[in-house]
Amino acid sequence: MNEGKLRQQAERAARAEALMRDPLIVEAFETLDKEFVNAWKQSSIDDQAARENIYQLLQALDALKGHFQKVLEDGRLAEERLKHR
Repeated sequence: MNEGKLRQQAERAARAEALMRDPLIVEAFETLDKEFVNAWKQSSIDDQAARENIYQLLQALDALKGHFQKVLEDGRLAEERLKHR
């Protein structure tokens, strides 16, 4: 991988880390997770469609967190590669 691409990954990691530490983002993830779980708990036993929708929302929230985490990990690896050039 070329140096420019590695630097770009490192910069993206710094941005992802800043976002994941931002109190508003942290609050949003925590609030949404709690709201989705509470909605699931309060759903009617007959409302399978609602529970499926809530499950999909939880999966999407986890996917978003996972994306930020992957960007962060890729950037850390890029930084290590840049140090050893």
